[in-house]
Amino acid sequence: MKPAAEDLAQRRPVWLAFSELFLDTDVEALLPSLAHDLAGSAYSEAELERILLEEVQPLLQWNLLSVAGVWDGFDPGWLEQSILARRHRLRLPFLFPREEWRQLALFIREARERPVAAG
Repeated sequence: MKPAAEDLAQRRPVWLAFSELFLDTDVEALLPSLAHDLAGSAYSEAELERILLEEVQPLLQWNLLSVAGVWDGFDPGWLEQSILARRHRLRLPFLFPREEWRQLALFIREARERPVAAG
């Protein structure tokens, strides 16, 4: 997998999709839609998990702890700049929406196995 800075066109929609998991709202209803978007990416399931764990989660996990967190979406420009800026920082243990990832990964697999409808 290319470094994020060399793969921005592919990474941006993945970052935005994963950022939905960290909104201060119930994301369960969004999982099938997010999975559809992520299934259309060029990344394998393992690469998607790595992007989630190493690029998105360390930046956005704070929102899950905030009393008045972001609930309507993260600014895409801020998200990109922040992910690229933090890539060299120390990695610390953090919160992770594991159950959401398990459900999302299942939906991604299902979306990739479904035949594409002729349009």
